[in-house]
Order: sequence, then structure tokens, then C-alpha cells
Amino acid sequence: MPKECRRKTPKDLGLPGAGVNERLSAGKSTQICDELIQKVAQVASGAPTVMDARRVPQVTITPEGGGSSREMQQEDWGDAVEGSLRRKLSNSSISSTGSSVVESEDDLLSDNESKSKGIITLEHLVDTGESKPWWKIKTIVHWPFSVSQRRKLNWVQLAGHKGNFKAADEGTILKKFSENEMQCFEKLRSDALLPFIPGYHGVVEKDGESFLHMTDLLANFDLPNVMDCKMGMRTYLEEELVRARERPKPREDLYKKMMEVDSEGPTPQEHSQRGVTKPRYMQWRETMSSTNTLGFRIEGIKKCDGTCRTDFKKTRSKQDVIMVFKDFVGGNINIIKSYLSRLTEIRQALKMSEFFKQHEVIGSSLLFIHDHTDNAQVWIIDFGKTTALPEGRMLNHDIPWQEGNREDGYLWGLENLIHTLESVSSEGSSEETCSVTKENSQSTETDGQ
Repeated sequence: MPKECRRKTPKDLGLPGAGVNERLSAGKSTQICDELIQKVAQVASGAPTVMDARRVPQVTITPEGGGSSREMQQEDWGDAVEGSLRRKLSNSSISSTGSSVVESEDDLLSDNESKSKGIITLEHLVDTGESKPWWKIKTIVHWPFSVSQRRKLNWVQLAGHKGNFKAADEGTILKKFSENEMQCFEKLRSDALLPFIPGYHGVVEKDGESFLHMTDLLANFDLPNVMDCKMGMRTYLEEELVRARERPKPREDLYKKMMEVDSEGPTPQEHSQRGVTKPRYMQWRETMSSTNTLGFRIEGIKKCDGTCRTDFKKTRSKQDVIMVFKDFVGGNINIIKSYLSRLTEIRQALKMSEFFKQHEVIGSSLLFIHDHTDNAQVWIIDFGKTTALPEGRMLNHDIPWQEGNREDGYLWGLENLIHTLESVSSEGSSEETCSVTKENSQSTETDGQ
């Protein structure tokens, strides 16, 4: 930067705290994650997270690699609330794998234990223009300043391959390009399912890579709780099973994965050779969760306190799923009722959808989102493995799968999911009734004394 244009630093002015600066870099993503979790914990415990606007010093933002400096404005921080600057943590997103059929065999078998989990910081795309993605923040006076207080694109990935997403403009994200998914979004522009899928803004080319530009579904939530439910009775395409059979070599890595979930899973022969073939693993994996028993499975949960769970591989029974949902909503029946209303609308739209009839929907998820204001929504996400059927062919989506019929069981799973939430709602209502009855009884006894 030319010397005559440079803003004076604390050192130039002889003020204390000279040289204080912080840099947002990919190498500090772990530190940023820790800071975010601590901030969320402070909100949950009632600790103050609001800064008095009068204490905010003049701040200069200098894009790395050159460019003109500018004074940090209020819009660079979180939303203003009654004159104070409050950090809003809802600028995040979540997704399932969204993998396409062109991925490697090993990628298709990458379970959650080998995927990115928890809170991470989205990597910004490198811009070849004057403005660079990483900011250097310099304070004019010395004060307790944390770079994490600046608005950042913090994001939650419960499942899927790390690197599938990058930051975009506020309220949107970029997802790694998938031909299948792009074609699905184009076809869905005029379909009955359009109100229930993420907004699609076309394909973006950056630095030699292609991305799908999509709406961030969590942008309008404050400290959201999110759950990813993978739908259907199987999560692999029939063609993947056929390809796997072409090389049915026992693999030690799949044997180890099976042992981690269920030590009694392998057969005596598989134990002796310490190897499991890919077709065997693919089909066994589905039998361990509610994918096999209910037609859906919980893939992961992130709660507003920052905790993340992805250990649902052996959650199989309806009662187990009911307990997970009760914990997820914190016993709030209003949220369950909102979810049920949305799922009923989705079911109706699916039955009307021409797209749904003409596609094998594999690996797609329903994304549940709610926050402390009782704002609740459900969205259909991830079409990376959704495949068009031959012309003239249609699926029922609610009959058992037999190899060759391409049925995915999506509607069967959705019906079971709705019944499960209805059970959560009725059990919650019963508990509330019992609680009120007990309180009235105790009150009557007190009055009698």
C-alpha cells in the first residue's frame, strides 16, 4: 500500500497495544471452532455475549495482498440490537454426502467416522481481483478483541466428504458440482417439489472448479438445531452393487469398519480372512440401522449448544428414534407439530411430483431445522445420487426393493417418519396432561389442609 495512503498504526501514534493484529487463516480453523463452541456455551449459560457499541474502537480492515484499507463498519459485525453489537451464529449450513456416481469406490463407502464432523469454518474461494478472502484486522487502541467476533461463515457438516462446500455471499453456499444434482435442480424448477428444496442459483465457475450456487437453509435461524435424516430403504444405487460384484475381493478396511459397529457382524470365514467384500458390506450396513426397519435413518444432529452426534448406526427401532427426536426438540411439542405439518405437505407434493415418479431417489435427506423461537422447517436436500429412470418407467416408492425393480422405499420411509413424530407428539401430550393433573391434585390437597 502506498505510504501516503496508509492509515496510521498504534505504533505510529505511540499508543499501547501497537502491532496487535489477527489473521483469519485456514490453519486456525480448529481454534475458531473452539471459540465458536465457547460462545454458544456462554449463550446457553446466560453469560454475556453482547458488546457495548461505545467500547468498539476504530478498526481498519486491509485485504491481504494489497488493496485499499477501509474503516470497519457496523455491518461487518453481527446484527445490531438496541445499539449493541450482538454476534449471530445462524450463518451456517449443513448437508449430507451429496456424492455422485462418479466418485471412487472408496468414497462411496466412506462412513461418518472418516468424514468431516462438527463445526468447521468454510474455506473461501480465492478471488483473483483486488479484494482477497482473508482479512487482517488492526486495532487502533489496545482492548480485549477477538477475531471470532467478526461475522464469519461458520458451518456445520454432520455427514459427507470434507471439501464439498465453500463459502459464498451471505445467505448462500457453494456445493461441489455434481452433474446429477445439477440436472435435478434444473428439472425441479417447474415441479411440485420446488417449495421444499434449497434455492438453486445456477453453476459458478471459480479457480478451475465448478460449484452449485445454493441458498443457505439456516441463514434465517438464530442458533439453530439441525438433524439430517437419510431417506429410503437403501443408500446405494443398483449399479453400484453391480460394479462391486465385478471385483468381490475381501477388503480389510471394510472388515475393520464392520467390526467397529458390530463385532459379531462378520461371518467365521470373514473373521479368518480378516476381509469383507464390498457387496456384502454395502448390504450389511443398511441392516444395522433404521434404514432397514423404518425406511429412514438419522444421520447426524447438531444442537444449538454446539454438540454434534453422528453415532446412530445402530439406532434401529421406532422407540429408539422417538427418544432421539424427543431429545432433539427438548420436549417442545410445538416444534414436533410444525415438523408434522411440513412433512404432510412434503408427502402431498411428492405424490403430485412428476420428477419424483420418474427418478430413483437414493442418498437424499430430509433436513430438520428449528431454533429457540419455535421457528421450524424441513427441507429435501442432496440429489447427487438421484437418477432418472428410462423413459416411460415410473416408481411407486412404497413397495419392497428387489434387485432390478429400482424401488427406493422413500414414501414408505416418510410414512414411518410421520408415524414416529405422531408418537412423539402423543407421548408428549400425555406427559403434559399427567403433569397438569398431578399439579392440580397437589394444589387441591394444599387447599384442603
